[in-house]
Amino acid sequence: MKISYAEIINEIYVEEISNEAFTLAKEYGYLPYMVQRYIDMIGVVDTEKLLNAFEHFSYTPAILCNHIHVDCNQLVDRLKELGFILERIPWCENCYKVVSQPKSPSLGSTHEFLKGLYYVYRDASSLVPPLVLNPLYHTHVLDMCAAPGGKTVHILLLINDMGVVVANDISPKRGASLLSNLYRMGFKSHVVLAENAIKLPEKVDMKFDYILLDAPCSAEGAIMFDRKRKTKTSQQVLAKLVKKEIELLYSASKLVKPGGAIVYSTCSIAPEENEYVITKILERLNNIEIAESPLNLWSKGLLKFRELKFDGAMSKCIRIWPHVHGMEGYFVCLLRRR
Repeated sequence: MKISYAEIINEIYVEEISNEAFTLAKEYGYLPYMVQRYIDMIGVVDTEKLLNAFEHFSYTPAILCNHIHVDCNQLVDRLKELGFILERIPWCENCYKVVSQPKSPSLGSTHEFLKGLYYVYRDASSLVPPLVLNPLYHTHVLDMCAAPGGKTVHILLLINDMGVVVANDISPKRGASLLSNLYRMGFKSHVVLAENAIKLPEKVDMKFDYILLDAPCSAEGAIMFDRKRKTKTSQQVLAKLVKKEIELLYSASKLVKPGGAIVYSTCSIAPEENEYVITKILERLNNIEIAESPLNLWSKGLLKFRELKFDGAMSKCIRIWPHVHGMEGYFVCLLRRR
C-alpha cells in the first residue's frame, strides 16, 4: 500500500504551541509539540499528572511463569526462599508482579531463570497484547516484530507450545536475543525469521490464524525507562515512523486468514502512531474491522484528536496511561479480517 510521507506530515504536524505547553515542556524537558499533544488529548491538569508519573514512576517488573515446565506455585515458593516477594496479576494467568527483590541474586541470574522457568518483563503492560490476541491451541501465529521475544514466549505459553509460531525480526542482532529466550525456555513449536516484516507477504507463502504486530514506535509510553524519549522524536521523525507502521499493518492484513485476528500494539501514547494508523488502514481496506477485546480493563481508544476524527469502533481499543493505571503507556487494538 502506497501512502506518502507528505500526506502524513500534513495531517499530523502541529505549528501552534500554547503558552501552557511551552511552560510545561521547559519545566519537564520535553519537545513542546509532545506536551501540546497531551494537552489536546487529556487537558492541562491531567497532562501535569502524566508528566509527573513519568518522572516518579514506581518500577515494578513482572514475570511470566513457564507453566509447561514448572508448577507456578512451586516457582513462587522457590523465589520467595531467595528473597523475592511476588504478587499475582489478577488479569493474567501465571503472571506476577515483583513487589520486592533482594540485592542478590537478580531476577535474571537465578537458576530458575537460567533454566527457563520464567520470563522477566520490565512492566506488566507488555503482557496485554498476547492476551488480547488470545490464540487457540493448534493454530498458526505470526509475531511480526518479535525480538527480544517476550510476546513470542507468551504466545507459545498461551497455545501450550502446540501449533506453529513464526517469530520474525528484521534485526539479526536482536534476533539472537529472541533465539536465546526461546531456546532457554524449552519451546519447540516455533520458526524464527529475520526478514523485513513489510515484505513478508512476498516471502511467506501461508496465511495465519493470528498475527501480533507490536510495531516499532517512538516508545513514548516508556519515557520513565528512557528519558531521552522526551526529545528524541521530532515531528518529521514521527511521520516516518507512522508511515512504516501503516505499511506494517497493511502487510499483516495480507497475511491473516479470513476470520483471523490481528493485534496492533505500540508502547506509545501518541495518537499519530495508534488511532491514526488504524484509521488509515480502515479507510483503504473494506475487509478489516475493529473487534471487541476479550480483555478491556483500561481506558478506551480516542474517537477524535484535534481535527482528526476516528472510527467510532476505536472505543473498543485499549489505552494504558501511566498516570491512571500505574503502568507503561500502551495502545492495543484487536482487528479481524472479515
